[in-house]
Amino acid sequence: MTDLRHIVEAVTSSFKVGKSKKLDKNVIVFTTHKAGSMVLHRVVRDICEKHNIAYYSPTTKKLPFDQIFNGKDFIARRNGCFGPLRFFVPSAALESANIIVHLRDPRDVLTSMFFSYCFMHPGEIEANAGYRKEVAEAGIDRFVLDMSDENFTRFKGDYGTGCQYGRYIGSIHDRYITYLREVVRKPNAVVLSYEEMVLDFGSWFRKFLAAFELADGDETYEFVAERHAETVKPAGEDIWSHKRKVTPGDYKEKLRPETISELNRRFSEVLEALGYSSPQYETNQIPYLK
Repeated sequence: MTDLRHIVEAVTSSFKVGKSKKLDKNVIVFTTHKAGSMVLHRVVRDICEKHNIAYYSPTTKKLPFDQIFNGKDFIARRNGCFGPLRFFVPSAALESANIIVHLRDPRDVLTSMFFSYCFMHPGEIEANAGYRKEVAEAGIDRFVLDMSDENFTRFKGDYGTGCQYGRYIGSIHDRYITYLREVVRKPNAVVLSYEEMVLDFGSWFRKFLAAFELADGDETYEFVAERHAETVKPAGEDIWSHKRKVTPGDYKEKLRPETISELNRRFSEVLEALGYSSPQYETNQIPYLK
């Protein structure tokens, strides 16, 4: 029944695009793989459907990334909400849009990505078979180090890594550095964290929703929060589930100390800029941007 409802919603929304409400400012949502992007998609979808806002999402195949990376400014030519974009894409619209940048501790992103690549995501070969099994057997420590430097190109397929567009977006480290350079410090951008989303959904969603500048913000907040607040709460671990483990700091349990030290060195600029190296993050698990 749930699948049928989503099919009906998708078909209905496809007919609405031509007569959607025009926003004063586009809303662009950036994130990374393994930072709750499917939750973001459902939240944005509900906001847009409630207000008849045109919604362009990679989840619904409405963003032509190959064309965008080859010079077509798809976003600037349209009005609505775009995302969640799991990596940076250029657009002249970034100067005037309301931008949301939703990020996660890159050490946890890499840790979660290992399980996606080896066990969770569907793709051209089955989970834990062929080259996916070889990566699993090589171990998580090698995976996280290779995915955060030039060796990321050795991984075949995508499986929740974004490597399909690797020639445009680079390694995980490259993607974070690009965000710092291109959007994080923009005055029209709000930077939110995955950690706040899973530990304090209400606080996170208030900030997220503000970017839409809606007249009925409180009503929309209640409508969406009622649907999704419980779905992001931490639970037990299941390596075969798309929602494997959401608790911040999982990398500390999965990686060797020497691997963590190397990631800390590689991502030092990112961790500092996004609040992941602060004592406050160690205490309450929610980063605060400096």
